[in-house]
Amino acid sequence: MAKISKTQMSKLFHRLATGYRAGIDILTLIKRETVQGSPAHKLKTHEMHELIGNGSTLAGAMREVNGYFPPMAVAVVEAGERGGRLEDSFARLSEHYGNLVKFRNRFLQSIAWPLFEIGFAIVILGLLILVMGWIIEGNGGKAIDWFGMGLSVEGNFMLYCGVVLTVLTFVTFFVVGILKGWFGLLPMRIARRLPLIGPTIEALALSRFAWTLSVTQNAGMNPVDMAALGLRSTENYFYTQLEPEICEGIQDGRTFFEVMRETESFPGDLLMHVDNGELTGKLAESMDRACEEMTEKAQMNLKLIGTIGFVLMLMFTGLLIGGAVVYLYYTLVIAPINNTLQEFGY
Repeated sequence: MAKISKTQMSKLFHRLATGYRAGIDILTLIKRETVQGSPAHKLKTHEMHELIGNGSTLAGAMREVNGYFPPMAVAVVEAGERGGRLEDSFARLSEHYGNLVKFRNRFLQSIAWPLFEIGFAIVILGLLILVMGWIIEGNGGKAIDWFGMGLSVEGNFMLYCGVVLTVLTFVTFFVVGILKGWFGLLPMRIARRLPLIGPTIEALALSRFAWTLSVTQNAGMNPVDMAALGLRSTENYFYTQLEPEICEGIQDGRTFFEVMRETESFPGDLLMHVDNGELTGKLAESMDRACEEMTEKAQMNLKLIGTIGFVLMLMFTGLLIGGAVVYLYYTLVIAPINNTLQEFGY
């Protein structure tokens, strides 16, 4: 199923905001999209153009194109149409997805070098096992049995590759499982208690929650839908599983602050912003401030994590290669000397 990327959405909603502000109707704006972008984008916008031409709303057309747009974007557009604030919805979505792209790029840059270091160390160690074995055998010697299992040079290399692939598969499965909620709340409960990592995960999720509450409140969406969409936008199972409890409480006429506080799952600074926003009648503005604060916190933490990760990966790389060198020195130098001394009775 084709899905629009965050970069594409930022550009798309910027074009829609600019065109709509200039007085161009939605049907014409969507028709323009049918002749630019990827083949998938042209196809989906062509379908949308036909749907709108047959009387559908923009949000309805976005919803009908088989998951091409994320639910949050559809809901914000729908709220903008209902509240007569479509231009503002376009602008806010463009800014939001643009910020997500910048944030993602900064995060990837912060972990790129540590990942390169560990990848480099893994490749070097693998080549060391293979090439060193060939050199020793080529000179008439006996290749090092790295794993003590009596394997050939190629066998040791294949076993090493198998171990590396197994670890990578396990890590990938674990990360995807956490994101999909396969392991329930346990991983997130553990992660939330880890220094630096926990606050960063929390800040990233709740910055999206605060932003969504702000934009949906500005667009005139009802509180229950605001809460549901806000929790889903966290993309964090720890918060999305709270949706039935929070939505039911709001539907019973209670405030966001009351139902969020009772879950004992939200930090005090966010609850304070929610409480102040509801008391003053300026929830959207208060959530904007909360979003900015949490985004800044997450960015600072990510920089620190990147620095710490760089040092740890450098140490790990040094230990990995250093350990291999020590093992080689012992096997090729110390062990033969010991064997010779034992033959002479020492």
